[in-house]
Amino acid sequence: MKTLRFAALAISVAALSGCSLLYPHWGATTFPTDTTTASQSASPTASATDSATPSATPSVTAVKNATVQIMDSNVDATAGVIDVVAQVTNVAEDGGQCVLTVTSGSSTKTETVKAESNVDTTQCFPMEITLTGLASGSGVISVTYRSAGYLGTSPNQSVTIP
Repeated sequence: MKTLRFAALAISVAALSGCSLLYPHWGATTFPTDTTTASQSASPTASATDSATPSATPSVTAVKNATVQIMDSNVDATAGVIDVVAQVTNVAEDGGQCVLTVTSGSSTKTETVKAESNVDTTQCFPMEITLTGLASGSGVISVTYRSAGYLGTSPNQSVTIP
């Protein structure tokens, strides 16, 4: 009976120790990086064949297209404001900004607000622009979303400025 328990324990230990072979960095929160040691670095001495080319090129981060949707817009003549609610439908992230642009006649007004993730979308904080200074008649609103990784503008939406 003891031999059977010992054999079962030995098999369990051997089976579980194999997991460390499959997951060598179990619990690691970052990936290993390739670092250059002093012996691998280039020699600091210059030669006659060195040219005057820049040693580093600036890195460019690719920006993806953000799909911006105006969910609701309301011109409130009594309060003298235009209220807009918008979201980015193809990304959920924090740290971006939404810019509401209202154009009426030759007048343009903007307001910038923060944006935050909301399950599977990015919600712009509610936006509000006063009607003061905007020409009466037909106007156009749009919302632009901008973050470190995304940029996009909603389709224009018509509004009537009282």
